[in-house]
Amino acid sequence: MMMKSLALCCIALLSLGAAPSHADDQVISTAASRTSMQGSSAYFTGKVRIDPLFPPKPGMAASGGYVTFAPGARSAWHTHPIGQYLVVTAGTGWTQQWGGPVVELHVGDVLWCPPGVKHWHGATPTTSMTHMALTGTVDEKNVDWLEPVSDSQYRQFARSEPPNDDIRAVSPALAKYAQQRLTDEVWKRPDLSPRDRSIVTLSTLIARNQTTQLRAQMERALENGVEPGEMSELITHLAFYAGWDNAMAAVTIAKDVFAARGIKASQLPPASDTLLPIDEKAEAQRSQSVAQNFGAVAPGVVQYTGELLFHELWLRPALAPRDRSLVTVSALIANGQVAQLSYHLNRAMDNGLTKAQAAEVLTQMAFYAGWPNVFSALPVVKEVFAGRPL
Repeated sequence: MMMKSLALCCIALLSLGAAPSHADDQVISTAASRTSMQGSSAYFTGKVRIDPLFPPKPGMAASGGYVTFAPGARSAWHTHPIGQYLVVTAGTGWTQQWGGPVVELHVGDVLWCPPGVKHWHGATPTTSMTHMALTGTVDEKNVDWLEPVSDSQYRQFARSEPPNDDIRAVSPALAKYAQQRLTDEVWKRPDLSPRDRSIVTLSTLIARNQTTQLRAQMERALENGVEPGEMSELITHLAFYAGWDNAMAAVTIAKDVFAARGIKASQLPPASDTLLPIDEKAEAQRSQSVAQNFGAVAPGVVQYTGELLFHELWLRPALAPRDRSLVTVSALIANGQVAQLSYHLNRAMDNGLTKAQAAEVLTQMAFYAGWPNVFSALPVVKEVFAGRPL
């Protein structure tokens, strides 16, 4: 796709390269002689680099250039007066014709955009894309820019799995289950909101250090109502309940998600915050029990469990106690660590998680952590339910 800003570069290109001594001589424009430029925010969303190749000239009314889209970047809606060819040279991207489905583009694909057809193209949320654009020009014009592709328009196409065609190419049965059962059924079951399902799914993936789907699930979580500050706290919480390295892997991906959405560090919870009030009676019971059982075995663990976890982490206000419990229960089940599940599930239910919601947590996790981990947790959950008031 050629853009209005590229037209200015193309004029400059007329003077690049060695001047021919005769009209029929070849002209070479070296790579060093051409200058890259950033795509204008008037016509693009996200980070876009334009590398002009050649302008239109008499006898060849077309211009050419490379356009590179960072993950999440895309053009505005637009049309071309006499059409355009795109050749994908790197990465994976998306394109959509007005009123039609989003189509995924791969290296080697050639896209023809007919004259006057309203469309957009760009990167996917998780991959960059570079294409070469060959754009026809008439009356010194090669594009008509329209409205931007909004975040809500763009993100509705983000998938938590590879595109169904890719899955189908490997396993038609898996493609069917992914679409019909997981996406169209499990994610829409009652008793657990889409927001809570996103918290459970993110916690499961991070706890298991499964990063393939993590960016798409982060995007989905933000769309489902998880606030950036809550996601930040979720990752911090999981550093203690799933391990430091797992949290750091999530930080790397979340950084790109936040950057693509313009989320700044100033919008996130501060390192030190005014803590929620502590339940002195419950904490005294917990502290006494842990000290009696393990104080002589691992005094450092006992110390930091009290100081860091229960007197600080659990009291940080950017993630509600119920949500912290949801994160913790999900992480424990995801990693098959049921020894602490009874305590934390009871705490979750004290913090407002209902039996119906807890049951749906297990259903969601069966798909993202596997049936064996969920069935290992079921006896503990059953016992907790039996011991709770009706």
